[in-house]
Amino acid sequence: MSQHYTFGDSERAAARLAVLAAVFEPTTRELLSGLAAAPVTRALDLGCGPGHSTELVHHALRARETWGLDASERLIDRARTRLGPPLHFAVHDITRSPMPVVGADVAFARHVLAHLADPASVLAACATAVRPGGCLVLEETAALDSSDPVFAQYYRCVATLQAHYGQNTFVGLRLDAIAAASPWRLNTFVCRHTQIDARSMATLHAMNVRTWQTDAFAAAHFPPEQLREMTAALDAVAAGERTAPPVSCGIGQAVLRI
Repeated sequence: MSQHYTFGDSERAAARLAVLAAVFEPTTRELLSGLAAAPVTRALDLGCGPGHSTELVHHALRARETWGLDASERLIDRARTRLGPPLHFAVHDITRSPMPVVGADVAFARHVLAHLADPASVLAACATAVRPGGCLVLEETAALDSSDPVFAQYYRCVATLQAHYGQNTFVGLRLDAIAAASPWRLNTFVCRHTQIDARSMATLHAMNVRTWQTDAFAAAHFPPEQLREMTAALDAVAAGERTAPPVSCGIGQAVLRI
């Protein structure tokens, strides 16, 4: 099944993923650090993009080797150029079996399932790549809320856009249900709530809106003037020219065992 990644794999998308990695690094590191007590020979980062999350997985788990998989050749090339062994990268659609890496102790996916019409396909494919007794760690957005009208408008737009492609922006709320219908056993599931600096989020969101300009659905359903005004208002927050309160973010975190 083909997948539609609403944020693209352009240079702008790669820059966006760098910002995203920095914003969510603390919660991810804390989540993974709880698994680092057991030796990790091989770790697997699903939907790795240009490799920022792969670095974090590798160091947080103190893994001997870590593999990053992504369907984008462009992003994998960036990861390979920037990083080398013991980090390895392969182009692969993570919804499909067999995966090019097997015998992983830990597999990790962050902000991946929200971009898939069939999130369960990742869990099914990953079940063949993780050794018996290993685990799959999932981290996905469960909620985004802001009293700022521009941010609120953006969240309505992104939810509408992703729903058109059969995706769920807040799939983090459903990680337990997705696990229940998979070969995996749910070990832990929590929804954490945190406040994220509005300037960082505005930077991310403005990049996304600019990417939508090439999306056929967005172009047809969001008036160009609306997107221009939204982008300008988000740019102003990112530059510190307009103030906005922190964004309230819910993060679903699940650890599954096979």
